[in-house]
Amino acid sequence: MKKITLSLLTALLLSFCASASENSYTTQNPAYELDGLSVFGRVENVYLTGTDKYKHIPFDGKIDTGADTTSIHADNIHILSSNPKYKGLSDSELLKYIVDEFGGSQSNWWLDEFDTPERDLKLTVIFNVTNPYTGDVLEFEKSLARVSVVRSRTSEEPLYRPVIGLTMKIGDVEIETEASLTDRGNFSTPILIGKTFLKQNAWVFAGYDYLQEQPKATLIGRQETMMVNGLAMDVSISMESKSSVLHATNIKVDKKAKQVSFDTNDNEGNSKSFTLPLIGMIKFGDIERPEVYIPVKGEKHFETKLHVYLRDRSKSSSQLRLGREALSKNFVISASEKNLLDKPKEEFSQRLKDKNPLVVSPEELILVDGIELNAKPDLRVKTPVLKVSSFEISSADKGQQVTYFLQDDVGEQKKFVKPILRKIRVGDTVRPVIRVRLEASGKYSEYDVALETVDNNEQQIFIIGQESKKGGVIINTRTDLLLESHTLVKAGYIENATVEGLNFPVKLDTGADVSSMHAQNIKLYKKEGKDMVDFVYENEQGDKKSFTRQVVRMMTIKAKAGEKANHRPVVKMDVQIGDIRETVKVNLQDRSRFGYSMILGENFLRHGVVVSSDNKFLLGGAEKDIKQ
Repeated sequence: MKKITLSLLTALLLSFCASASENSYTTQNPAYELDGLSVFGRVENVYLTGTDKYKHIPFDGKIDTGADTTSIHADNIHILSSNPKYKGLSDSELLKYIVDEFGGSQSNWWLDEFDTPERDLKLTVIFNVTNPYTGDVLEFEKSLARVSVVRSRTSEEPLYRPVIGLTMKIGDVEIETEASLTDRGNFSTPILIGKTFLKQNAWVFAGYDYLQEQPKATLIGRQETMMVNGLAMDVSISMESKSSVLHATNIKVDKKAKQVSFDTNDNEGNSKSFTLPLIGMIKFGDIERPEVYIPVKGEKHFETKLHVYLRDRSKSSSQLRLGREALSKNFVISASEKNLLDKPKEEFSQRLKDKNPLVVSPEELILVDGIELNAKPDLRVKTPVLKVSSFEISSADKGQQVTYFLQDDVGEQKKFVKPILRKIRVGDTVRPVIRVRLEASGKYSEYDVALETVDNNEQQIFIIGQESKKGGVIINTRTDLLLESHTLVKAGYIENATVEGLNFPVKLDTGADVSSMHAQNIKLYKKEGKDMVDFVYENEQGDKKSFTRQVVRMMTIKAKAGEKANHRPVVKMDVQIGDIRETVKVNLQDRSRFGYSMILGENFLRHGVVVSSDNKFLLGGAEKDIKQ
C-alpha cells in the first residue's frame, strides 16, 4: 500500500478551511449565518444599544432556545401608576392587582390587549442596571409592556415580573425586544436571550461560546505581556481553568460598598494600589476570593477589560493568568509564538487564510493505532507525544525497538512493538520516536510521535505539540472536539427523537448543559461495587419502558431561594434525531409537569445541531398528541 504522507491533522483541516457553502458547514467550520439569519453560540456579547451610556459595553448573554422570554438582571425594581384607580399600590402588589383585573393568573389574560387607551393604566417601571466594569448605576424608566407570571415551586402564589421593551444587539442583529426584569445574581450571565429575541432573527449552535466573536478574535502567543494601568504584567495561559486570576496583595473587601482595594506589581517590581468595583466572590472550597474587572492593553494593539479574581501569585511565573472565559471572549492562541501583542494586529480569520494552521480545542478525541485516546494541546511541547504507562527498549535486527501497551475502551491492554526511528532529548530524559496511525472523523495518516511515560495518576493521552503542522497550531477554547467533524444540521426547537428504541417528541434546549429525561420509580443501589439505577420512562403518547443503567455521576441542581438542592442520577442513553446519533449523558427527573418528557441539551446539540426558535420538526415527521 502506498504510504500516506499527508498528515492526519493537515487532512482534517481541509474541510475546516474550505470555502463556506451551506453544504460544507461543519462543527470545525461553523456557519455565522444561515438562510439570511445570524447563528449565535451558546453565550454571546449583548449590547444595550438603546442608551448611549451603555451601547458599547458587552454584557454576557446566555442564548436559550428553551426560554420563551428574554430577561435581564435588574436592581431596585419598582412599578408605579399615576392612575388614581391604583392609589397606594406598587411593585408586585400592583402587578397582581392588574392581573386579577384581567381574569387572574390561571386565565388567558395575557392574550388580551394589555394597555389600551380606554384602560390607560399609566404604568411605569423604574429599575437599575449596573455597569460590571465600573460599578456605575444607570437608572432606567420604561413603560410596562406586560406582566410575566411565573409559577413558584415553593408556594401556590406565582411570581409577578415586569416586562419592558429594550433595544439589544448581538453581532449584527439589533432589535427592540421585550425583556422581563428579575434577579439573575445567582446565574452565570446577567442576560438570558429567549425566543422573544431569537424568533425570526437567529439560529443557535450550542457547540460554541461567543461564536459571533470568533472571526475577529485576537491572535496571542503562548506567552504575552499586557499593560494594567501602566504596569507590565507577564501573562500565562490556563486552558483547564475557567476563570482568570491577577496577582494581588493587601486585599481588602468592602461588601457593603461593593468595592475591593488591593496592591499589585509587575514583572519589574513596580507596584500600584487599586480600588475597583466588587463584581462578586468566587469560592474555592472554603475560601472566597474577590472578583473585579481590570483594564488591560497590548503593547501595539488590543484593549479591553478582563474579569479576574484576586490572589497572591508572588510564587508564580506570571502576574496575570488567563482562563478559558477570557480566552473565549477575546483570543485564539498560537502555540509556537510569543508576544504577538507587540506586533501588528492579526485576527483569527486572517491567520486561517494566510497560513492554513491546525486548529484544535483544549479537549480532543483521536484514534491512535485503533485505540481511542484523549488528546490535548500543550504549550510547552514541540514534538507530538504519546504518553503511556511504561515502555521498554530492546535490540532488534535493524536497530532498536520499543514495546508499550495501550488500554482500549473495554479495559483490555493492547501490546505494540515498534521500531525506533530516532531519539530526542528533553531535559534529562530521552524519548524514542515511533510511527503511529492517527485517525479522526474517518481521516487517517501515519505520524511520527515521541513516547513518554505518564506522571502519577495521569491517564494515557496524546499530546498535540507546537510543531504538529507547518502552518502552526492554533488553540480555540470556544468549543471542544474540533478534530471530530460533524456536518451542521438545521433543526426545530421541537423534533422527534429515537431514544433506546422509543420514538417521541423532545425539546431542543440550548440553555441546558446536560440532556434530561423523565423518570419515575427511581431506585438507586450498588451492584458489584458499581452505582446502579432502575427507573421507568413513560410519556403521554403511550410509550413505556423500564431501564437499568450504571450511574455515571450524581448531578446537583442549585436551589433557588427557599428551595432545596435537587440531586439527579446521570446515565448514558443512545439518542438520535435526523442523522445525528450519539450516546450522551442524561440526568433523570420527574418531568410530568413539563410539556415534553425529554430535553436535549448542549451535550447532544454540540454534535452539529443548529436550532431554530421559529420552527418545529425541520428534520421531518409531525407532532404527536402531547400536552402543551
